Amino acid sequence: MKRRILVLLLSFVVIYLFNFSIPRMMPGDPFSYTSADVSENVDTEMSEEQKEYMRAYYGLDQSLFTQLKNTIKANLQGDFGESIHYKRAAADVIRERLPWTLFLMGTTLALSLVAGVFLALWSIRRRRADRVIFGICSVVTEIPSYLIGILLLFLVAAKVKWIPLSGAVTAFATYDSTWDWLRDVLIHAMLPVLAMCLFTIPKFYFTARASFLSIQKKPYLLAAKARGLKERRIRWRYIFVNGITPILARLFLCVGSTVGGTMLIENVFSYPGLGTVMKESVKYRDYIMIQDIFLLSTVMVLLSLFVADLLNGLIDREER
Repeated sequence: MKRRILVLLLSFVVIYLFNFSIPRMMPGDPFSYTSADVSENVDTEMSEEQKEYMRAYYGLDQSLFTQLKNTIKANLQGDFGESIHYKRAAADVIRERLPWTLFLMGTTLALSLVAGVFLALWSIRRRRADRVIFGICSVVTEIPSYLIGILLLFLVAAKVKWIPLSGAVTAFATYDSTWDWLRDVLIHAMLPVLAMCLFTIPKFYFTARASFLSIQKKPYLLAAKARGLKERRIRWRYIFVNGITPILARLFLCVGSTVGGTMLIENVFSYPGLGTVMKESVKYRDYIMIQDIFLLSTVMVLLSLFVADLLNGLIDREER
């Protein structure tokens, strides 16, 4: 356990340093262009005097070591800086956009987990269907989620009037009840979630299939069949319950890929989550915003990997 925690902390430190350094290595100047309002598409060029003033204001005129020291000190005190592009506290921007990203991620993982497990549980008893599903999943899992999103955008959303092309809610819409608002949110999230589910379901299917097939060879399952237990009880009480641990490990392992996939999908569908914030931050070289989004993503991924590692350790002890 101590070794795992040490590796986790060392990984965090290394990623934190890269997270600080890489944005500052990007070509361009965050103060080359700016606008009076983040919603405007017209950029205004700043004078050299204004650029120097802004660099001093954000502390970017100092050496990299001094900037790193001040960033670490501020982060430890709960201060994550002010966004250069949004001209607001970066934490406030993240707090506003994070729920939309978590909604897409959570919905994708939940639906993919359920669909993948049920698909595996159903197909292991049907060899022909299992071969077909295995082949389809092998192909689909190689297609990036953002490419699936683009295909859905052109082949579905562009042809079906009631499916929106972008956004999380209908602009300027008024709702008679919370249910109307929720319905609008679900309709807007349908294609982004579908794109990510098509990419993620095969991962759960492969893990669940391998786990369930290994359970079928266990002596206690043969004993259950010999006692004449019903097929449904054997499937759920023995195969599903005893094979769930690797699937839960896969759930936490999928967090990392889902974080990245969500960032890309949000840009495909102009969804107002952290992905669109990241795109704007990279475009305008908003170092502080880039750092904070990557920092949040790093914490989420490392914690999920740590939990997955613990579950895999539990699996190894059970097999021994």
